[in-house]
Amino acid sequence: MSIWISKALALCLLVALPGCLAEPEVTRRAPERIAVADRSVIVAGPPGYCIDTSATRDSATGAFVLLGSCASIANSPRAAKPAKPALLTASVSPTSPAAASASADQLAAFFRSDAGRAALARNGKAASVRVLASQTRNGALYIHASDSSGSPTGSLMADYWRGIFNLGGRLVTVTVIGFVERPLSKAASIGTLDAFAARIRAENRSKTSAGQTARLPG
Repeated sequence: MSIWISKALALCLLVALPGCLAEPEVTRRAPERIAVADRSVIVAGPPGYCIDTSATRDSATGAFVLLGSCASIANSPRAAKPAKPALLTASVSPTSPAAASASADQLAAFFRSDAGRAALARNGKAASVRVLASQTRNGALYIHASDSSGSPTGSLMADYWRGIFNLGGRLVTVTVIGFVERPLSKAASIGTLDAFAARIRAENRSKTSAGQTARLPG
């Protein structure tokens, strides 16, 4: 459930700090949504966020989607930008009736256990993570955690917010992480997480094909 990107280039594209858009490169694809899990789940983010297909993975063991500023991913200052820049991720589990039927209390207990905290950690070690708070919100379990293992480039804040909810028999996990140079407040983090989860639910209720929907090769 926890997959972390270790390439500094990918983080540069997402942070949208000075220098990341300095070179006049050819505009890249920056789709707003992507179909994963045998095209059964559509992932999309709040306004201003697009899919980084180069850092997105989809297999029989689950899907992982990375989202950042559309302007940064497209390498175009004219593309959309989020009001509150952050690194967003979404992971989609394989179909699992047992996991999908777990209550919020059961999920909260799991993520406070050693195995759960290891799943939350960037380095996979339970000792690196403290669960600061958890709550049920809008039908999802929200977790506020702090990870002392550090980010690959030191660009990401230690604490982050994660939401977990059931979607068609699969567990979907969405994460919002602020940047050290542009930290997110608690309210901004929760608001972004709310919007992220709501967008995914809305896309999958309508299974819309409007706009640009990415599909990974293979």
